[in-house]
Amino acid sequence: MGRLRARLLLPLVLVTAAAAVVPAASPAPAAPGDLATVAGTVATGAATSIGIAARGVAVNTAGTTLWIADQDSNTIRKVDLATSTATVVAGTGVPNNSGDNGPATSAGLNNPYDVDLDAAGNLIVAATSNHRIRKVNVTTGVITTVAGSSSGYSGDGGPATSARMQNPAGVAVAPNGDYYIADTDNFVVRKVTAATGAISTFATLTPTAPATIRGPEDVAFDSAGNVYVTDCVGNTINRYAPSGGAPTVVAGTGTAGYSGDGGAATSAAISCPTGIVIDSSDVIYFADSTNDRLRRFTVGGLITTFAGNGTTGLSGDGGLAILAALDRPTDLARDGSGNFYVAQGALITNTSTSSDSVVRRVSSLGVITTVAGNTWRGYSGDGAAATAAQLSHPAGAALDAAGNVYVADSWNNRIRRIDTSGVISTVAGNGLPCTAPCSGVNIGDGGAATSANLYNPQAVAVSAAGDLYISDTGHQRIRKVAAGTGVISTVAGTGSTGSTDGVVATATLNKPYGLTVTAAGTVVFADYGSHKIRSVGGGVVGTIAGTGSAGYSGDGGAATSAALTSPGDVRFDLAGDMYIADTGNNVIRRVRSGVIGTIAGTGVSGGTGDGGLATGATLNGPAGLAFGTGGEIYLADTGNHVVRRVDRHGVIHNVAGKLGSGSWGGDGQAGAATGSFLFGPGRLAVDSTGNLYIPSSGEIRVRMLTRQGTAATFYVSDATVSHPGTTYGWEFVAQTAVAIGRITFTVPSGTTNPGPALVSVVDLPADGALSLDTATNTLTYTFGSAITVPAGRHVYLSAGNFTNTGSTGPQYSTVTTLTTGGSTVDTARSGAVSFVTPSSAVLPLPNPSELVTVPGSRTILVDPLIGADVVTSMPITVRTNATHGYTVTVRGTSLTGPGGTISPVSAGQATAVGSAAFGVDRLGYTVTGVGGSGAGAGAAALSGAYAGYTTTGETAVTATRPTSVTGDVIGLSTRVRVDNLLPPGTYSGTIGYTVTPAY
Repeated sequence: MGRLRARLLLPLVLVTAAAAVVPAASPAPAAPGDLATVAGTVATGAATSIGIAARGVAVNTAGTTLWIADQDSNTIRKVDLATSTATVVAGTGVPNNSGDNGPATSAGLNNPYDVDLDAAGNLIVAATSNHRIRKVNVTTGVITTVAGSSSGYSGDGGPATSARMQNPAGVAVAPNGDYYIADTDNFVVRKVTAATGAISTFATLTPTAPATIRGPEDVAFDSAGNVYVTDCVGNTINRYAPSGGAPTVVAGTGTAGYSGDGGAATSAAISCPTGIVIDSSDVIYFADSTNDRLRRFTVGGLITTFAGNGTTGLSGDGGLAILAALDRPTDLARDGSGNFYVAQGALITNTSTSSDSVVRRVSSLGVITTVAGNTWRGYSGDGAAATAAQLSHPAGAALDAAGNVYVADSWNNRIRRIDTSGVISTVAGNGLPCTAPCSGVNIGDGGAATSANLYNPQAVAVSAAGDLYISDTGHQRIRKVAAGTGVISTVAGTGSTGSTDGVVATATLNKPYGLTVTAAGTVVFADYGSHKIRSVGGGVVGTIAGTGSAGYSGDGGAATSAALTSPGDVRFDLAGDMYIADTGNNVIRRVRSGVIGTIAGTGVSGGTGDGGLATGATLNGPAGLAFGTGGEIYLADTGNHVVRRVDRHGVIHNVAGKLGSGSWGGDGQAGAATGSFLFGPGRLAVDSTGNLYIPSSGEIRVRMLTRQGTAATFYVSDATVSHPGTTYGWEFVAQTAVAIGRITFTVPSGTTNPGPALVSVVDLPADGALSLDTATNTLTYTFGSAITVPAGRHVYLSAGNFTNTGSTGPQYSTVTTLTTGGSTVDTARSGAVSFVTPSSAVLPLPNPSELVTVPGSRTILVDPLIGADVVTSMPITVRTNATHGYTVTVRGTSLTGPGGTISPVSAGQATAVGSAAFGVDRLGYTVTGVGGSGAGAGAAALSGAYAGYTTTGETAVTATRPTSVTGDVIGLSTRVRVDNLLPPGTYSGTIGYTVTPAY
């Protein structure tokens, strides 16, 4: 009996990829995994050097202290008029409603429009977008809410703190301590009685369409207790008796305009009166806002102008106020010496030549000067530390090869640069959008970028040559600042809104947002308004993803046939795959070889899924992307106010910010339940050491998530509270090649385990000892002997039989590697896994290593006298990771022996043959899936037929992902057939497998 033996030699080839990164500016010192501020603050210092959006003002009787409601910085500022020094007495700069019963400087305000003083000197603040009136105690500095709870109109007759209001713009304290509130968008004046704290409606004004027009703005009192209300919509000033009732018009005709000086106030035309002051002689002073004037009158008497020449702007300081230009004055205050303080420039108008946002003083002698503000609403600090500078809604960040950080300072209409020493400067934009016709030199093309107009720039990118590219979003253009010369030009967009492709001279754009520059110099950008990803190269604008119609469709097909909705960013990885923040669809999509798919998000808005597969998580308006140094994807989950990370297994974790809670919590620990907040993170950037730069629009800051010592990921097999037998797993990346003797892992508080059991390890010894310290919630794995893990290697450990007895919500873990002597080598902090009741599906025990098991050498026994064939199954087990796929390539040689050669039955899959046509003296293979997804593309092509081995090899299996974390078992069946004329002996050949994970 002859014997035929096939020798199977089975090599393994693995492919990995890394992200492209560059150096970066050094931030403030921070521990690994912490958030630090690298640019932006609520500035303090010399009052006239700070950008202030002054909306409301108050002054003490002595004229020594001025308070300013700074609506853009969401703060109340205090100016010492003797030293001209400005400090912050309320607000953190972030627009929220936090901090009651604590320090006012740690509280959140949202668009404070007005500030007044009560008899004790306490600050009473109209926190307009909070729909509340708040009080800052002058002695303790503690802030409380004294009226309002949320938006709406309700609560009369009950406690003021339970009432609902709608954007109250003004508040005044009556001599008896009652509060009068201009409940502006409800078109009423509310009264809070000091003695009872009850709220009532004091006066009702007539609403006017459209609803965006504001109603009552401010309130004042005369010596008889009459109440005066400025009606911006009705263009009148109305007087009410102390008891309320019907109003009497005391100024204005009801028609907007400017006329009547020297005549009766009731016959004069005024236009949107706002701030109002009444002196002890019952002279009424008011801001005739859109007339750019301050005027005065007495009831039944004449009206005159005492400041402003009717020209919009900022001029005349040092001269008579009547000759000066004002810019939309909004509020007035008067000290005991008769000096007036007026807030101007906080209202944006189309006719303003600059922001002109300052507080000015009109002395009792009629001379005007500026006492606070640098004319720009939230812009200062160039030439000094970026952490002391003011930004206004930064939207995007990028780095150049030298490590300088560029920031799209969107509301300042500028691009700022933070150099490697931390100093900030402006490199593009003069702060102003262009005026019509906005073409060519009208926006500054051909000149210095710092003299050019930008309008709400949303993103920046730097090419390999150092050229700076800008999404000039409001101007519907992509601009370029040439390296070396600083000259700006337009590379795409005519300024007209549209989505027409073609030569750059005629192509139109529609809100270009995130952009990137390829190595070949092609600019690829997310054209938010046209629902496309577009490119600029060779003088032509084209579309590379999106149909132009909003929608969510097309996965598995050509990217150009897929529907996107308002994409916010686009990036490429090293393999050339394109990633899209499909913002309006709440997903992240990937284009590989022209085919689009979804890698994160379900298409439903939400904030779920941490600790599980990213494809099962919900996102909320993701607007930014970046790649980490380990191939992980960071995404700005903007509407959820967090940054989330998708690791190389496709698992998503929150790594910075509080889910759904936009705020400012200060710098410090990000990867913990008590970590720092974010507010509206935008387009991201990563430096060469792995630090992540986060423009946080709502915080008016750029934050940095410090690179962790290792990139840790925490896994849980079942996230049910009190579920016994749960397995915890940790993956982390070694950063320092130093001999380590043990590793510690923090576990959720309340974790119990009678005896931790090792489940699996990868690239770590399996002979170590586990111990759990429930007092410190620390699991320790001690090796039998020290080992050195190469820097950059992913290692993994999982342990079982745990029970989390009660900790819910986001749970984090810290991984620390230590020497045998106990010195720390590397430390990492993971993202969050949320424990809930009942069970939340999370990824069970993902193995981070590519594991392939195959037989070593196989002997196939064949009896040629029988004349039949023999089929032997040689299964291989492929385990890559939870979400990424793999390919299995098979190659083989003919079998040779004493009788000659046994050749493959065909030339591979292309000429696969059926079983009946197999023939004699032939060998071949087919593929079957056993307990997994092995029956992939290759198996489908065979369709039960046999293919011959080829020496170059061919793909036999393509799997999008394993069906089990234990791996896919692929049955590769080899068939040999010989006839009875073949001489017996040993016939040998080689069959090789190449397994390539799809990272």
